[in-house]
Parts: sequence; structure tokens; C-alpha cells
Amino acid sequence: MNKPKCHLFCVAAVVATLALQNLFAVELFVAPDGDDAHDGKSIPAAFATIARARDEIRKMKSGGELPKGGVTVEILGGKYSLENSLEFSSADSGTKASPIVYRAYQNHPVEILGGRVLKLSEFAPVTDEKILSRLDPAARGKVVCAPIAKLGLKHAGPFPALFSDSGGIFELFWNGKRLPLSRWPNATDPKDWTTMKKAVVNGDVKNGGTFEYRDERPSRWLENHSVWLKGQWRVPWEDPAMRVATIDPNTHTITFAVGLASGIGNKYTRPLGNGKEPWCALNLMEEIDRPGEWAIDFDSQTLFFWPPSADGELIVSQLDQPMISINGAANLKFIGLTFEAALGDGINAVNADSVLIAGCTFRNLARRGVVLSGSHSGVQSCDIYDVGEGCIMISGGDKATLTPSGNFVVNNHLHHYAVLKAMYSAAVDVGYGGQNNAGKVPITAVGIRVANNLIHDAPRDAVLVSGQDNVFEYNEIFNCGFQSGDVGAFYSWLDWTIRGVIIRYNYIHDTVGGVNPDDGASGNLVYGNIFAGDRTGVWIASGPDHKIINNIFVKEEGPVFGMDDRGTARGYATNSHLLKGVAEIKPTQPPWSERFPEMATLLANHPELPVRTVFERNLIIMKTNQPFALKMSKERQADTNLFLAKDNWVTANDPGFVDAAKGNFSLKPNAVVFKKIPGFEKIPFEKMGLQTDEYRRSLPAAAGHQMQRPSGDKNFGT
Repeated sequence: MNKPKCHLFCVAAVVATLALQNLFAVELFVAPDGDDAHDGKSIPAAFATIARARDEIRKMKSGGELPKGGVTVEILGGKYSLENSLEFSSADSGTKASPIVYRAYQNHPVEILGGRVLKLSEFAPVTDEKILSRLDPAARGKVVCAPIAKLGLKHAGPFPALFSDSGGIFELFWNGKRLPLSRWPNATDPKDWTTMKKAVVNGDVKNGGTFEYRDERPSRWLENHSVWLKGQWRVPWEDPAMRVATIDPNTHTITFAVGLASGIGNKYTRPLGNGKEPWCALNLMEEIDRPGEWAIDFDSQTLFFWPPSADGELIVSQLDQPMISINGAANLKFIGLTFEAALGDGINAVNADSVLIAGCTFRNLARRGVVLSGSHSGVQSCDIYDVGEGCIMISGGDKATLTPSGNFVVNNHLHHYAVLKAMYSAAVDVGYGGQNNAGKVPITAVGIRVANNLIHDAPRDAVLVSGQDNVFEYNEIFNCGFQSGDVGAFYSWLDWTIRGVIIRYNYIHDTVGGVNPDDGASGNLVYGNIFAGDRTGVWIASGPDHKIINNIFVKEEGPVFGMDDRGTARGYATNSHLLKGVAEIKPTQPPWSERFPEMATLLANHPELPVRTVFERNLIIMKTNQPFALKMSKERQADTNLFLAKDNWVTANDPGFVDAAKGNFSLKPNAVVFKKIPGFEKIPFEKMGLQTDEYRRSLPAAAGHQMQRPSGDKNFGT
């Protein structure tokens, strides 16, 4: 009996091997020690570059159809530096039956770099007495320098007079970690900012403002002619960096060389401001005071640097374009690759069709991990962190016809992002388009699914929401928004055409905001979510057609829900941006009149008010205060066409959680809530957050929960 079994096993093994060989009819290999003159058909004959493998596939296609089963480019472990974007067009497309796959060979660590390695031997000690006198005493004898031209580097500034991102200069990385650009005060937690004492001259778009500073530190910068300050000069959702014109140590005032449209000083307490406007100084050699810090002297074009140790790998980012650029390509897969040390995006895909980015890592980028538009494409099981802006920006579909894109963002770990551009740089941006896009760039987002992502540790929003028929489910979000205002775990803004958005089964905890449709944004179904923490909740800022049903709110004190009618005072009924959006969709004609019939009569029925808001069958666990904050007249509060609350249960006791003390908010089968709220449906807590799949074989350990956060503020509204 043993021999037949062995024979059958061997036959099965051969069949399986042949099946695997036929799965990809052609394999090409790329290796760091390869040669582009090779044929790429084996590891000993591997190409040296991914671009050469791409070109070889183009040659195959020019000679006929792709082989059945497609082509796999196996990329062996090692580092691959890009001087230019790796471009893929329609000429590089696969087919559904013959996809083209670029993947790390046998899960080898493949690092694609947008920078170059520098050696410490290329730097020299600082010996100029004038420079030494300007350095912090702790840095003298520790800081080394080198002329930018001698290093052969690009993107060495100067900064623009006004900017809100990286300012366009290169970055330094030591052993895979971003090194801090010199800053005062040093950035170690969210509290590390100084504040204005008062605004002296508010200024305007043409004239830079003047403010009085508190500390004597700016007197150390008088010999530096390139001083930029970054701050929340007017409101907590804007933090531009601006060039300084003059510093007067006698009057303790700083005057800017460039103006802001609305000037400086908190807009609610003009003209002096509130004395709490946070700011910091950037890129000053005088402020290099700890290992790892660096600065560029723009006048002399010299790089100053305090090495963290005597030995390590120093990489400087140089590529300011997307590392991979895809335009019009279809049926491509990028699997298991790491993208890092670049000034642009990791992957930027336009008009993509059936493009999958899976199991990849994006880190140490100045912009975003992935920007993706098109159809049936997505980002799955990737890790994106330490990026200068947001992690993923995704769009697609047709707004006029409500044609879904079928795009997706699933099972990604997105954290410690927006490190250079804090405002409106979200983990996932669905059709929003960045900071107050306000229709400047036409972006559509229809039929996109965002699910099972773990999002944490960022200065502002987790998810920016826009578009139609988009679903956000099973995500876990925490530690976001503590460095901004008007913020939300799910944030949308000034758009009555946001419709059919489903936000369900998400775990939102220990963060700022929950679901925050701001300034009239509309159309959310908020169902089956768990909101936990003193600054979470749902706030409706005068937007119509929101339904908040079957959620759990866990807070020490209320409110958990807020709503206002700001649209009346702010004139939303005649707001050109809101009206333009409605006109463009032709609301009285199909498909809009059929899919969203309320749009046909929206403009005739007080769209400036939060009409048809429903708060129903929600479980609220809190000890003190009231559950609702309704900032409207008593007449409007009582108008059930504006706000209908029913069948909710407020309790200070455990309603039947499995283990709330350990953060397990699953409900026991016999939980009392099911009796108190008839029809309350069990929320699938166990399905929220990251899951294992073919691209994510294990789950990360919990991280980020200990981030220091400002205390005392209980606001969760917009």
C-alpha cells in the first residue's frame, strides 16, 4: 500500500509543479548584481533594472500576444536606485488572462530608492570661527558640513516664500529613519511649539504681518538671512511656513516678508489674536542641537549635519517625481516591494484598470504613498508610514452617471503620516483632493470601498470623504487629529452632492472627532460603529440627510452627538460652490433623480439646514452631561424634519460588553442592550481592523497608543 501512495503523491507533486510553471508562462529576473545586457530568463542571467524587464515585455508584446498566464518579473532582494520615474503606459498592460506581475522574489526584501547614498567621508568638520560662533554650544565640534555642489545634490532650496509642505528640499535618512530638519523648539511631542505673544500688525495678502514673540531665542538668528517660521497663524487648520523679513530684538517683534490672505492672529480674537497661536522655526544651522539634526544654509549652499554615530548608512532623497508612474495601463500587479527615500509619491497611477498594489511598503517619502485613479484597482495589505503627506489618495467612477469605479483600499496599515504637510493629508483621501480643494481640481469618487484598514498617529484627519456610493467599513482609527481643529476621523466639507456614503462597523477611539461632515456636507449613513473616547462623536454642521443608527458611544461625559444650523447665518442657500455642485449633476434627471430622489427638490426645501437628520437606536454609555448638543433655536430643535431622535438608550452601566476594560466592545449574546433597544443589531467588533490574507501573513503588534496628547479639551465638533 505504501508504494502506490508514494506514486500517487509523486504524480500529484509533478502535476502541481507543472501547474505552477504554467501559472506564469514567462518569468523574468532582476537582481542588484544583474546586467541589462543579459536575457533575464534566469537568476544567473538576471537584468539589473526593472525598466529593462519592462522593456523586454514590450518586445514580447510587439512580437505577438502575451503568453497564456502572463509574465512575472521576479525581483531579487537588494536596493534599486531610481534617477527617473519608472513609467508604465498602455503599452505595458497585461490582460485579464495574462496579467503582468512585478514582485519580490520569494518575499526577499526589495528596496526601491529615490535617493543616493552619501559617505561621512564627504563631509568635513566645521572650522570657520564665524560659523562655529553661530552654532549651539552643544553642537560645536560635532557638526560636519559639505558644499551642496561638491556632493552633487539637487533640490537644495531655498524654500518658497510661503509653503505648507516640505518646501521642496531634499531629506536625509540614517539607517532607514528620517532625520529631523533642525527646528526650534525641537519636535518630540505635539506640545513642542512656542506661541505668539500678540499680533502687532495683522497684515494681508500683500503685506506681511508682525507679531511679538515671547522667548529670547530669535536673537540668535540675526545673522541668518534665511529664516522661515511655520505656524497656525490664524486658525488651527492652516499651518503655512513663511519667510521672515526682519527680527527686532529690541521690540521682540518678527515681521514676515510675505502676506497671508487673512493675515495673522487668531481670527476669532482680532486684532491681537489669542496669544496661543503655535509656531516654530525651521532649517536653521543655529538650531542644530542634537544628533541627527541637519540644515541647509541657503546663502552658501552648504549642508550642515550632526551624524547620529560614527557609522551608518546616510541616504539623501533626490527623485522629485513619482517613483512609479502609471498612465492608462491595465492588469498590472506590484507585490511585496518597498518604496522609500524620494521627494515625490511612491506610485502615481492615472486611468488605471485592474491594477493591484499589494503587500508593499511605502516609507520615508516627502509626498504620498499611492495616488490612484481609474477602475477596478486598489491598494491591499500595504504598510504606509513616515510619509510627508497622506498615505493613499483614490478616486474614480463617473459622478454624472453614478457609474462605480470598483476601486478599493483594503487591509492597509497606515500610520505616522503627514509628517511634513499636516493639514488635509489623510490616511485615505477618497475624492477630496487635499487641502480645501473646493472644486479647483475635478475629482470624482464613486463606488469605492475602504475596509479593514488600521489608521493611527497623525496630526489631522484619518479619512477624507467625498463622492457617491462609497463604503467605509471595518476600519480601526485612533490617535489622530490632536494637532488641528475642525477635524474628524471621517471628515467631509461643503458639498450637497455627497450621497450614498455608508460609514459602518468602524472602531473609532482615542482620537479627535468621529464622523464630521463640515459646512453643509451631506449624505452619510453612520451605522454600527463604535465611538470610544472623550473627543469622539458625530457632529453635523448644517448638512442635510444624515442618518446615525445602531451605533455605540462610550464616553465619560456627553455630548456624543452635535448639530447646528450655521448654514443660515453663513448663507449656504446662495453659496456658489454648493449650488454649482448641484447644477452639475442635473438632479431632476436620471440617474440622480432615481438614485437620490431627494436631490430633485433639495434647493426648494432649505438645503442650508440639516434637514432629515435621524439619530435612532443608538447605545450611549456615559456618566454625566447630556447626549445631544443642538446649537439651534428651540423651535428648530423641536422640528422633527430637522432632527428626529428615537429609541436610543443612555446608561452609565456596562450594557453587556465582553471586556470593556481591555477594549473589547463585543456584546454578549444576552447583553441587556438587546432588551433596552428592540431591534438593536449586534456589531461585528471582531471583524474590525487588519486581517491576515495572502499578502499580509501576520498582524503587527499594537503601536502608538502611548502618544502624548494635549489634555483638557473635550471638543469633537467641526
